[in-house]
Amino acid sequence: MNRTALTLVLGIVMIAVAFIIFPIVLEGAEEIRTHASIDSYTGLSSLVTVGPTVIFVALLFGGTLLTWVGLRSYSRTRKSKSSKT
Repeated sequence: MNRTALTLVLGIVMIAVAFIIFPIVLEGAEEIRTHASIDSYTGLSSLVTVGPTVIFVALLFGGTLLTWVGLRSYSRTRKSKSSKT
C-alpha cells in the first residue's frame, strides 16, 4: 500500500473513530460531572464539560486534514502520471 492510500485510509478511519468514541467520552464526562465531590476542585467541572467536544473536534479536524492531504497527493500523482504519457 503506497503512502497516498495509507493517508486516505487513516484519515477516514480517524473520522470514524471520532464519531464512535464521542458518545463514550461524553458518557464518562457526564459521570464525572455529576459526581458529588466535583465542587471541591476549581475549574474541573468546566474542563469536564468542554473536554469531550474538544476531543471530538480535534479528531475530526485531524481526520479531515489527513484525508485532504491524501486526496491532494493522489491528484498530484495522477496529474504527473498523465503528463508523462
